[in-house]
Amino acid sequence: MAPPLFPNPVRRLQDSARVFISAADWFLEPGVDKRKAGDLAQRRSENFLEMNRGILGDFGVRGQLGGLRGTIGLWLETDTRIGALPLLSPSSAKPELGLLVEPRFSWSSTGDMLVGTGFRITPDILPLPRMVPNSDRQIPSWVLSATVLMRIEALMKQSTRRFEMSEVVMSAPKGQVNWTRYAAQHWAKGQCLSVPCRFTDLLVDTKLQGVLHWTVLRHQDALRTQRGRHIAVLHLLQRCDALLTQLRSFIPRQPEIGWQPTSNTIYSDVFRKGIEAIHWTLDERGLGGTSDLAGLPWRMDMAFFFEAWIESIAETTARRFQAKLTAGRRNETMVRLNWQPQRLGTQRALIPDVVLHRSDVTLVIDAKYKRHAQLVGYGGYGKGDHDWQVQHREDLLQVLAYSSLFDTPRVIACLAYPTAHDQWQVLRDQGRVMSRATVRHGLRQIEVALVAVPMSGRTDEIADILGRLLSPT
Repeated sequence: MAPPLFPNPVRRLQDSARVFISAADWFLEPGVDKRKAGDLAQRRSENFLEMNRGILGDFGVRGQLGGLRGTIGLWLETDTRIGALPLLSPSSAKPELGLLVEPRFSWSSTGDMLVGTGFRITPDILPLPRMVPNSDRQIPSWVLSATVLMRIEALMKQSTRRFEMSEVVMSAPKGQVNWTRYAAQHWAKGQCLSVPCRFTDLLVDTKLQGVLHWTVLRHQDALRTQRGRHIAVLHLLQRCDALLTQLRSFIPRQPEIGWQPTSNTIYSDVFRKGIEAIHWTLDERGLGGTSDLAGLPWRMDMAFFFEAWIESIAETTARRFQAKLTAGRRNETMVRLNWQPQRLGTQRALIPDVVLHRSDVTLVIDAKYKRHAQLVGYGGYGKGDHDWQVQHREDLLQVLAYSSLFDTPRVIACLAYPTAHDQWQVLRDQGRVMSRATVRHGLRQIEVALVAVPMSGRTDEIADILGRLLSPT
């Protein structure tokens, strides 16, 4: 691979942040005449925004030409989506640049939650023809293993057996009997109970299973070199052991470049994603670059991931406090709005993130992946800019609208905000993890709760805090 034209082609940002990047550092080749550098930096910054407008928008990144302390560059503002973006260079129009948007709560915390959610949400690899031009190990390699192994698990569930045409001599007719062959080769020799039959049967695709065995072994070997770095590695190794137990009767088989199985169900989405994961392993592609090759473009929405984390915490709460759990992520909480006339409707449905229900109480939880946890209800209200207060007011109105959908004797509307685990421990020690209030609505009194949720750790402790809301006051 040719050395990059620019000394630092891939820039690292965090989600939900606003960062200034100098155009001279990112877009200009070393040794550019300083007298021309200013005009060239501005021109290339404008070209960069125009050429990459589409993919930046898909990743929720907003770019604006600007300056900082006399330096021309770009102000880049990210939303809740993280990932690796391949970007076109404004000087060559080739994918020589990239952005790596990382979780603001660190990959270690994200790994804890991946384990806590049972790896139900993993990065989404994008079907883009461009790779991210980066060879540094900027993303933990176990993140790619998690994505691959989840796809292999799903593929194995669909590919354990498949229908194939079998031609077998049997003692009794089955399917289509070849009577000509029976008369000439068997009946004539007195083999009356030797009936040549042709029928479809469920058989194991041994070649595919062998390739899956090889793929899991490759990731097991890679994960063993990372043992002790993160708890996610241990959990992924346990998943490898479980998969290998199912595959042990098949000989591991490394596929050839461009290999495709012959199964007639390959066109399903599960098969397509599983075969992609096998080829990533074969090509040694990483997320954002974990080898000397360019990295895969990928994306994951941390707001959606946070909802899955809240769902996992609520599952623990439901088990401990005998409540029924429904989740918006699984479309279990959707309540449609009937607009008249329908064409004028805007919001089509109300979809609370998580609902815990008992005959005596309903707890409605709305997960908000925002920076409010240290401000809202914890001594920060009235401080800072006006923007976050407006957002918080909108959050409250939204969760109160959700609470009107239920008619149990008690209804609690809860807003859950993320916070770093060490900061959450401070709030816990100070008794400020949760704030509660009441609001009267007609003849009913609705309870409101604001809860700070740690972005790592176990679900038990925060589940107990949510359980207090379900207990009689």
